[in-house]
Amino acid sequence: MFNDEGITVVEERAVTVARTENGVVVTTTAGTRAQGQRLLVATGRFADTRDLGLDAAGVQTDERGFIVVDQNQRTTNPRVFAAGDVAGGPQYVYVAAQTGHVAAAGALGEPSTVDYRGLPGVTFTTPQIASAGLTEHRATELGHSCECRVLSAQDIPRALINQDPRGTLKLVIDAKTREVLGVHAALDGAGDVMLAATYAIKFGLTVDDLADTWAPYLTMSEALRIAAGLFRSNLPTSCCA
Repeated sequence: MFNDEGITVVEERAVTVARTENGVVVTTTAGTRAQGQRLLVATGRFADTRDLGLDAAGVQTDERGFIVVDQNQRTTNPRVFAAGDVAGGPQYVYVAAQTGHVAAAGALGEPSTVDYRGLPGVTFTTPQIASAGLTEHRATELGHSCECRVLSAQDIPRALINQDPRGTLKLVIDAKTREVLGVHAALDGAGDVMLAATYAIKFGLTVDDLADTWAPYLTMSEALRIAAGLFRSNLPTSCCA
């Protein structure tokens, strides 16, 4: 897919960066040289809370400046609550809204928590990259006996109609209960699948529930039902993380 877009992925660490007449050149640990007109360095985010006077209020922050909160969004000062990106949670608008609701409820004496089960995330690249719930690796770490299926975009009717049958969708389930644990996709319209995936994970649906649920034909949500149906076949189990 990346090759089709003219993108080369180099799975090595960079050791040097140098300017050239036409841009920059990056050299990796293995001596690979990658040239380009621009260099984007993604090193994560930090919270700029230095001028808020948090120390004076007894509100602690972590090493990146994010305010330390408990499950009720309460800070180390029991009279102060924090929510949104500054509280160090997943940095999505819908998470900020939900943590704000929990913080307000706690401040009013009605403590509650944020339920992160099935939290969806979408990167709106081409193709889109989206996920909800646990990866196979994380599910195994938590003690689940996992079973997985990978559905190629070539088997998704909507992808064929859109003339872009590139990419995949992966479904992770608990092999014993058959409950859906995670859904991950890299394909055009991947984000459209995540609402159904979130419902399935949060409410403990099984792959049989999904396979027997109606899905409008030629919508991306139908891909989830098709993937669930693969667990009824004799196809080999995927073991990729």
